[in-house]
Amino acid sequence: MARRTRIEIGEDTELDMTPMLDVVFILLIFFIVTSVFVKMPGVEVDKPLALTAAEATPGILVGVDSKSKVWIDKNPYELNEIRPILLGLRDENPKAEGIIIGDAGAEVGIVMGVQEIMTELKIDNVIAAE
Repeated sequence: MARRTRIEIGEDTELDMTPMLDVVFILLIFFIVTSVFVKMPGVEVDKPLALTAAEATPGILVGVDSKSKVWIDKNPYELNEIRPILLGLRDENPKAEGIIIGDAGAEVGIVMGVQEIMTELKIDNVIAAE
């Protein structure tokens, strides 16, 4: 007949938390890797209306507000300052598509200037509209 041993559990018994922490870290890594971060240019704009529209995947977001300031990654810039910033963003992700979100009250020349710079840097770009 087999003998059974009984283990007395005292007050100084500790619970090993290592397996639980491993599971928590694996879940955390899973959610970080699978999450999609929404990029914003840093300014709310009133988009102009368009008759035709197509969906675009955001890559490089550039906003132009009604005061004709250019916004990239929540920072305002003048038109002549954005070339090196766009070049750096393009080098980070060469296949990224540029989306220009221009306010309805923004100067057309500023929006077209941003588009020209993106075209010169060989960044595929579209202008967002409602």
